[in-house]
Amino acid sequence: MSNTHNSDSLGTILHVGSYVLYQATGTKGYVTELMSDDEGTWALVDKTDLYYKTEVLTVIEKVEEKEIKEKAFTREEVGEKLEKEKEAAPTEMSDVSVESGG
Repeated sequence: MSNTHNSDSLGTILHVGSYVLYQATGTKGYVTELMSDDEGTWALVDKTDLYYKTEVLTVIEKVEEKEIKEKAFTREEVGEKLEKEKEAAPTEMSDVSVESGG
């Protein structure tokens, strides 16, 4: 198979192991296989286990997702937050803006 047909939407050469983006859905994954047929060249993406035409993929740099860490709050911090929310909430309901239909 010739590498001249293994290019992405920007003309970057694709190979097994390329990290790619399918922009239509935001799917990102690694190319695990390349194959050609009379319709063109296809890349198998590990995330979806689907084949995509290489010209609809874009090679991107993998950016590590930030780790989500737990944050511990003291009772005082939680109490302060609840007090602030209680102060911001209306204490009475008003019927000033109520309209009736007719």
